Amino acid sequence: MKLFDVYPLFDIEIKSGKGCYTYDTEGNEYLDLYGGHAVISIGHSHPYYINKITEQAQRLTFYSNSVKNSLQQQLSDKLGKISGYEDYSLFLINSGAEANENALKLASFHTGKKKVIAFSKAFHGRTSAAVKVTDNPKIVAPINDTFEVAFLPLNDIERVKKEISKGDVCAVIIEGIQGVGGIQVPDTQFLKELRNICTQNQVVLILDEVQS
Repeated sequence: MKLFDVYPLFDIEIKSGKGCYTYDTEGNEYLDLYGGHAVISIGHSHPYYINKITEQAQRLTFYSNSVKNSLQQQLSDKLGKISGYEDYSLFLINSGAEANENALKLASFHTGKKKVIAFSKAFHGRTSAAVKVTDNPKIVAPINDTFEVAFLPLNDIERVKKEISKGDVCAVIIEGIQGVGGIQVPDTQFLKELRNICTQNQVVLILDEVQS
């Protein structure tokens, strides 16, 4: 079976890695600045990571969420203490796009509306609703085009206020730092005003911080 041709690939096959270096099939060494796809930047073959993965695999690799799993609660407790948000609820999910899908769905359930505000150069994923709020029409299929999205300039709070005043917005979704869009950082004051305007109008503010 032929592999599906998604996008052009570099003519390099990485076979192994150690620390911040990777090695290809020809024996070439590369300084890896990729950073674990921005979500697992711990380097390669770290002994602590390898040991923990091995220990868990020797016990159990997968089971259903329909039974108790104390590891999930341990993770939740640790994340709460580190982040300072111990009174929040943690919803464990597989990927950033999946997290955004659920956030958008919950926002629509909560408000009874379906219009979303996103921002120029935004990237929120390639799945159904997430790709619709990603500012790249080329990757939005007709089946994804099921709700209205207003793409506004980053840091333009007046445009946000004008759009929200129409009364049909369920959510505003924004990255803490735009990655695919070219490392664009929202102004602190803009984020504060965004929080206030969403609260005042019962609009859900979704902070997509998976890569940032």
